[in-house]
Amino acid sequence: MRKIWISVFTIFLITFISCEKDDNDIGITTGLTGNVKYGIGDCMPIIDELSREYKDYKGDIYFIVKTDLENLGNGDFDELKANSIKETIEDGKLDVELPVDTFLVMPSDVYLFSDSNTITIKEGITLEKDFKFWKCTSY
Repeated sequence: MRKIWISVFTIFLITFISCEKDDNDIGITTGLTGNVKYGIGDCMPIIDELSREYKDYKGDIYFIVKTDLENLGNGDFDELKANSIKETIEDGKLDVELPVDTFLVMPSDVYLFSDSNTITIKEGITLEKDFKFWKCTSY
């Protein structure tokens, strides 16, 4: 009888361990993972970066194809954004599968075109990058 219980316990243990989720395996093969920080405040006078307070971002993040934005000219940016890839994130955690391309990463209410929010996605690679966005309430 003892051997049966040991066998049942062993089978249960093996089944339980094999079903555990690995938090480090996000399942993204081509895309982006990272953290997004967001702050809002006065920009006059200019506040140095170290004085700004950022929190984990909660909301929509847009991935706008860089060449589409560069070729937009006098076109409608809001339309371009609406047709871009959008990911809703919680607690600043960003894990998204993306196609191969170069993107500008932007939250819904901040326009920024710089190297700091530009990413290039390559086939079979998950890019790890963190972002900080600051929304000015006055200039």
